[in-house]
Amino acid sequence: MSILCPTDFSPASAAAADVAAALAGRLGVPLRLLYCSSDWIATGEVIVPLSDEGLIQHQLEAEADRLRGGTNLEIRVESRRGIAYQEIVAAAMADRPELLVIGSTGRGRAERWLIGSVAERVAERAPVPTLVVREPAGLLAWLLSGTRLRLLCAVDRTATTGVALTELAALKSLGGMDLEAAAIGTGREADYGGEPEARQRDIWERLRETVGEAPTQVHVRDQVGDAVTAFLEIAGEREAGLLVVGSHQRHGWERLRAPSFSRGVLVHACHNVLCVPVDAEIALPGTVAGPEAKLPRVERILFATKFGANWHDALGTALALLPGGGRVHLVHVCREPKRGINPLVASAVYFDHCLETVRSREEAEGRFRELPETFTNLPGVRITSEVIVHDDVPATLCELAERMGVDLICLESKAGALLGSTVPGVLSKARKPVLVVPPPLP
Repeated sequence: MSILCPTDFSPASAAAADVAAALAGRLGVPLRLLYCSSDWIATGEVIVPLSDEGLIQHQLEAEADRLRGGTNLEIRVESRRGIAYQEIVAAAMADRPELLVIGSTGRGRAERWLIGSVAERVAERAPVPTLVVREPAGLLAWLLSGTRLRLLCAVDRTATTGVALTELAALKSLGGMDLEAAAIGTGREADYGGEPEARQRDIWERLRETVGEAPTQVHVRDQVGDAVTAFLEIAGEREAGLLVVGSHQRHGWERLRAPSFSRGVLVHACHNVLCVPVDAEIALPGTVAGPEAKLPRVERILFATKFGANWHDALGTALALLPGGGRVHLVHVCREPKRGINPLVASAVYFDHCLETVRSREEAEGRFRELPETFTNLPGVRITSEVIVHDDVPATLCELAERMGVDLICLESKAGALLGSTVPGVLSKARKPVLVVPPPLP
């Protein structure tokens, strides 16, 4: 593993290189210093070479000596010829670093909006997390002096949030962090729904599951149509030292169909920005990322049970899907008294139904409390439970799955009970993958 830092020997690149060297030193990995130059430039009728290889090599070695500063930090220097952002991305793809650190070019907003800076183009294309450095002082104080760093992460229910939070977990060991999350309600299906308190609770639990114990604040704001502006307003109010966003890295027509939130943040933010692509290989410090994989991640499971004979077996199947840890939320839905019953006309019937519901709820809560330790003591797995009273079980389960942003709904089924049960109702309504666990063969 390594850290890749492109440079053009400008002040912005030098500041980014300082941050990259500090990160490499903390992680104990080599720093790759890269310079990209064009082959030539035409001025009138004369083609003029832009750079001399010997001079470039001398400048790279001098910059490497400056960054070592008398330490034994391993720094490798490299030069390439071609279009800068393309060569930087190619270098990242050839030997995937743990992190790519690049300084912002400092162009004005109007020009960046039209053509994009090298840093923004790299962040939108690189296959690894990319740190765009615009305010190096805060990052250096965090890495070298132990000052706490305030991070603001954009969250929703898409895969981009998952990779962003995983990268935060990887950075947590580098120093003290005050983690804050911002969820902007814009009316999309991917936004967290429900009342602000419920949204804050769901987001806080997801942060805790992925990042672990850390000082955390969650900001929920509704601003239809312009999530970037609302996110940057929160960043300014909270004086964030680093913004963290996930990216689908859409281009061309895909971007027209679905405007890129990460690009908006990269273009308009004055802060440091960590952009994490959905397909990035994220390795914790001291580990090595495996082969590239684009399989969906299962980290949050909604497990619905009717406490059938095989419900422990079905729960074991759900837990087996979380070898790297995660959360399983157990839920049992008690059917409430039929809404059509008039308590004034049939009070006895209504009263009996209410008592049955109360008994059913107490029994379900007791079963959840009595889970075997083989389930409750699994490393990295958090189990929570909930009993809900409602007359529409499938709709309740699907709504809960959307609100919690789970990756999978797991249901137990009885022998021969697929038709006419809750299962087909959930299958027809759910917008999440559904796993149905049948009972064992006799």
